[in-house]
Amino acid sequence: MSVFDSSIQVFLAPVLAYLKDDSVTEIMINGPANIFIERKGFVEKTEAKFDDEGALIAAVRNISQFVGRPIDEERPFLDARLPDGSRIHAVVPPVAKNGTTVAIRKFSKSKLEMKDLIAKGALTVDAARFIDVCLYLKKNIIVSGGTGSGKTTILNILASRCQPNQRILVLEDSAELKIHNTHVVYFEARPADEYGKGLVT
Repeated sequence: MSVFDSSIQVFLAPVLAYLKDDSVTEIMINGPANIFIERKGFVEKTEAKFDDEGALIAAVRNISQFVGRPIDEERPFLDARLPDGSRIHAVVPPVAKNGTTVAIRKFSKSKLEMKDLIAKGALTVDAARFIDVCLYLKKNIIVSGGTGSGKTTILNILASRCQPNQRILVLEDSAELKIHNTHVVYFEARPADEYGKGLVT
């Protein structure tokens, strides 16, 4: 277990059970005493809470130090990844009026394929064939939708169905795609440091 894993367990102790629960897809922290989770598409309020605002912001700062993305009053937003691949977005006061606000978006450990989407009724056989033709002809495809609508799942499936001899370049603000293909190169953007240097868009 890494030092960061230990820190996660200490600082995020109030929500650790939800981080470990595979049925929970999102954890939403609206200040230290209002914590919600999303499970199977339904949002529910939990009894979990942080001791106070100081404990919550300490957790966020611990994560920000590990990923090298400072968060403070001048830079009140943090986008990062936890060691398990979950995406975390945090906003601190005074921008966050309810107190430090955090959303942790977890990703399924199971690898979905096109046939799984067809079996679930999320995609027709004809639509799947059309997508495969578009990929074969190297057409541009835009994947768009709201939070939790399945954009990442679709992108993973599309990229995994590209020809194995094609090189796939992935550019992300916060790395979250896990493409199952033989030739994939990942790039991640980076904010500027406290001196305004090192920005990678």
